[in-house]
Amino acid sequence: MSNNYIISIKKSFPKKRRAIVSICSNNYFPYVRILFNTLQKYHPESELFLCLGDKQDSLFPLDIDNITIIEAEKLNIPHFYDFAFRYDIMEFNTALKPFIMQLLLEEYNFEQVVYLDPDIELFAPLESVFFALDNGSDFVITPHITQPSEEDAYPGDIGVMQSGIYNLGFIAVNNSNQVINFLHWWGRKLRFYCLNEQHNGIFVDQKFVDLLPAFYDNVKILKDTNVNVAYWNLLQRKLEKKDQSWLVDGKPLVFFHFSGIDINNNQRLSKHSNAFNSNLSQDLQELIDDYISKLKYYSFSNNIIPKYIYNKFTNNVFIPTIIRQIYRKLNNIWYENPFISFSDYLNQFNYNFHQNSSDFPLTNLMVFFWKNRLDLQTSFNIFNHNEDRKRYTFWFLETAEENQFEYYFLEPILDNISHKLSHYKSLSFLQNNSNFPINVIGYLKTETGVGQGGRMVIKSLQTANINVEGYHIDNIESRQNDNQIEDLLVAKINSPIHIYKVNADQLRIVKNLVKNYSNKPDFIINIPGWELSRFPQEWVSNYDDIDEVWAESKFVQIALQSKLSLPIIHMQPAVFLENFKAVNREYFNLPKDRFLFHFNFDFSSFSSRKNPEAVITAYRRAFRHQKSDISTALVIKSRGYDPNNKNYQKLLEIIDGEEDIIIINEYLSHSEVIALMNCCDCYVSLHCSEGFGYTLAEAMLLGKPVIATNYSGNCDFINQQTGFPVDYKLVSLKSDEYPFSQGQKWAKPDLDHAAWIMQKMVEDSSHTKQIALAGQNKIATDYSPISAGQRYIKRLEKLGLIVNC
Repeated sequence: MSNNYIISIKKSFPKKRRAIVSICSNNYFPYVRILFNTLQKYHPESELFLCLGDKQDSLFPLDIDNITIIEAEKLNIPHFYDFAFRYDIMEFNTALKPFIMQLLLEEYNFEQVVYLDPDIELFAPLESVFFALDNGSDFVITPHITQPSEEDAYPGDIGVMQSGIYNLGFIAVNNSNQVINFLHWWGRKLRFYCLNEQHNGIFVDQKFVDLLPAFYDNVKILKDTNVNVAYWNLLQRKLEKKDQSWLVDGKPLVFFHFSGIDINNNQRLSKHSNAFNSNLSQDLQELIDDYISKLKYYSFSNNIIPKYIYNKFTNNVFIPTIIRQIYRKLNNIWYENPFISFSDYLNQFNYNFHQNSSDFPLTNLMVFFWKNRLDLQTSFNIFNHNEDRKRYTFWFLETAEENQFEYYFLEPILDNISHKLSHYKSLSFLQNNSNFPINVIGYLKTETGVGQGGRMVIKSLQTANINVEGYHIDNIESRQNDNQIEDLLVAKINSPIHIYKVNADQLRIVKNLVKNYSNKPDFIINIPGWELSRFPQEWVSNYDDIDEVWAESKFVQIALQSKLSLPIIHMQPAVFLENFKAVNREYFNLPKDRFLFHFNFDFSSFSSRKNPEAVITAYRRAFRHQKSDISTALVIKSRGYDPNNKNYQKLLEIIDGEEDIIIINEYLSHSEVIALMNCCDCYVSLHCSEGFGYTLAEAMLLGKPVIATNYSGNCDFINQQTGFPVDYKLVSLKSDEYPFSQGQKWAKPDLDHAAWIMQKMVEDSSHTKQIALAGQNKIATDYSPISAGQRYIKRLEKLGLIVNC
């Protein structure tokens, strides 16, 4: 289209104050950048606005000049936080439409306002739209389809009837009494009913506008087939490119609506329909490819997606959709700001379903969730049936992850269970057991994480002045030369309290091994490690004679408590650095002048879980094609049981001789491992899951910044204030990736996000140091042997097993 043609059209427009507005959250900026750039090209006479269904984030600016951004909170929406809490991100953004249009008409006094969805691209001026407005139409809307659509592909006639006759990705209005009245009616409806519930006859903001032509005159139903072209009507329209211009049914394409486009799949027009899926015409393929290339061009650095501000409570707990649904149904309760208050309400126990103190009470969240699911009502009769309440409680814990309920909503449930199931001893227990030792049983000389964990239990009890002994279990797959607690090891166990620091799979085996070298204890505690969200049923019988389990992370606590009918107590362990000799980088043949990222893993801990390939890939994405004034390298320390060096050779093949990726595959003592970590600048762990994450905590205690997958046990001590958590999505395990993998999920870290963090860490040393110091203080304070020892004492005193310590 020639520039002369565009100019002639612009001159034909009357000089009215026009606003064109779109709505999106920060995550949709790549789309709205395309829209605004085409609007500035074809409508420079109009003032452009973005209603931001979010908060502005300095890390993610819009980066387009002459766009006025109005945050949703600044609109005149009654009880805004109640309004925002009701809706998910899609519902919320669509619900803002009448309110931003009211603001532009009533307070900014624009004569005409046009709304366009952010995933629209203009190819010509909106001539027909403004012609209709200039010639007396108060409203201009476009139908989804302009002739019968009886194809098998969605939406078709029936799909359009279900979702709305008119597509509300576009609407244009004049400033008139009719329009103001309509917008206020529409706003009152969307205040409470902007719901994605087609089965109930509601589809966010759209279905309400079906009534518009019945309510008001001067409604222009614009049937031009070159306007608002999209997957829902393209089967009925001919798209083609001629002489570098896009045409629809022989007329210049005005705007195309790329609803449901997938930046990672150029063979499909929309995720909402299979009508155009791997069967694209040459012209349509070119249109899609061009739009996707623009999306990639306008995408965020390293493809990082900004966080949605209204996705969390003010206490930083995630809000699942089911909680919004529960909130909407409680019409008799009014919360001025549910982002602050509603989470506490959900955690309160609902006492309508039990009769005495021995019953299992349910929290409000558990009750409302049960009421929302017919299958749960069928499976669990929670009315006056304590056993069903108990079964439902354990089911709720087991499925918490898939329902996106964070630990915050499980903590009161776990506390209640531990209280109900704990075996409290009378203080008379102590009369015949004065000054007895507590015996810790585990791989106490083994140079592994579980061995170090056992040694830390002993050191913590020592700091609390508890008489403690250790019994070492041989582990033939690992070196057993760690002598930190050699003087506390005994050949025969004689203690009323046994603490097994062994994992669940080995628990029965180890108990049988020590049977001939041990007295019969009065109380048995197990401190296991486990790395998946569901605990294997096959190991439950190993706990027949265990009185209590101490879980080193909240993640492990939830996994075990959902399957074991004994108290699982969250007991943070100690993280301690033995005296190690600091060395310079030459000792390990490391480069002197580079920023060194470091990762340490054990082949025997399952390479698939530790995920070293992810660290390598993220490092490459961060620095292979990025200019930086600071040189970098990645140091990977591997170790552990690796027959025939099979895993090591695979690792060498992956790095393919890259000089800035250094592999150290040799046995080092624990103090040497710490010395190596101390030589590096940052620790990175893009694991799929961790039971606790000792190595990460050790790096933090050294004052190193830690980048880690924001999932599983390490979330107890790594957050935005203490470390650099990496986004992830849950994926199903493959059968050969981990024991008892069937039906399990774990994290797939976002490598783009990890690469972005790596870059930012190198660029902003002051922020990195600030976070590293906070992380060091966190571990030094909350995970010191003294703190852990005090926690052990407090629990043992509560159980009646020790006194006056």
